[in-house]
Amino acid sequence: MLSGLVDTLIFLTSFLVVLSFLVYFHELGHYSVARFFNVAVERFSIGFGKPIAQWTAKSGTKWSIGRIPLGGFVKFLGDASGASNPDTEALEKLKNEVRSEGNVPLDQIFHFKPVWQRMLIVLAGPVFNFILAIGIFAGLGLAMGSYYVESEVGRVLPDSAAEAAGVQVGDKILRMDGRDVSDFNELRKYVVLRSNNDIQTVVERDGREVELILTPRRVEEKDFIGGKSSAGKIGIGLAEDPTFVPIEFGPVEALGFGVSEVKDTIAMTGHYIGRIFKGKEDGKQLGSIVKIATMTGKSAVDAANADVPFGKRMQMILLRLLTLAASLSIALGVANLMPIPVLDGGHLVYYSYEAVAGRPLSQKKQEIGFRFGFAVLLTLFVILTVNDIGYVASIFS
Repeated sequence: MLSGLVDTLIFLTSFLVVLSFLVYFHELGHYSVARFFNVAVERFSIGFGKPIAQWTAKSGTKWSIGRIPLGGFVKFLGDASGASNPDTEALEKLKNEVRSEGNVPLDQIFHFKPVWQRMLIVLAGPVFNFILAIGIFAGLGLAMGSYYVESEVGRVLPDSAAEAAGVQVGDKILRMDGRDVSDFNELRKYVVLRSNNDIQTVVERDGREVELILTPRRVEEKDFIGGKSSAGKIGIGLAEDPTFVPIEFGPVEALGFGVSEVKDTIAMTGHYIGRIFKGKEDGKQLGSIVKIATMTGKSAVDAANADVPFGKRMQMILLRLLTLAASLSIALGVANLMPIPVLDGGHLVYYSYEAVAGRPLSQKKQEIGFRFGFAVLLTLFVILTVNDIGYVASIFS
């Protein structure tokens, strides 16, 4: 009974800490750039609902922690309830209200800032998510380093894509579609999202290069917390005693490692989404808040229950949560850049129109866009929730 309560506490705490941290950093991006441009910020809130704690900074911003810790927001002075980019008529009305009250200079109101400044303020949220991920990966690289293992085939699984292509034990896989995959880590990343795609492959066999066509097959397997996922596989195993070459990073190299990891993750995310639109993926690998909670919570619980010394368990929890936080931070940044009204990407579309046309989109058209955006988000939420339920159920199947 007590063990179950402790596991539940670890599960909830790890999820809420990771989510709150990511949301805080995202909103901190909006806030920091807004303050840099001298924009008046009314409220900075982590969570929604009635505040359980709040205080007012010297700048006049009211900071608060809401009772529902599932998000957050930054509210600029003059934010409209329906649209955060009013048209000319709405701007004039707001300008007259500010002039009559005389409390805040017009140049401190977000909506009266030049469009390029508003675009940078909106863009700052996702960018800060990417910066956070770079920092986490760089820190892990500096502290723990990485490793290189040669893509030498130690076994070929029967009835696999590798067997069908003629891959042999002892082959060293060098390139796929011209990309260097001599490091097995790079090979796995390249293959995972290319199921049913022909890949031009070059292997080294008996000192000479041989060209093959490999077509990865979609394979369903358990992930690191026991949930089912599907990915492209070619059906090979490493050599019986592979040589893992440790890679150590200095501060500059670690930063480059962090940038490379974020760049690769964004590229893989874009590639996966593109495959969904082409009908080559079913989108079931995408998830929402339930999957995030499950992955963060269960990974922490599994590490906490590992049969290792207490200090090692704490290290495992920290490492797992940091790695997940970096990946989720990238996902949050990418998701917010989607060109859907209500999200940061939607605002950037509106501001881009204003920059080109020289005037904001009309209030009516903005409202239509926001309603459409809410409808799209609601549809996505339903689809992703169905994915989440299937994923959670697979853990216990």
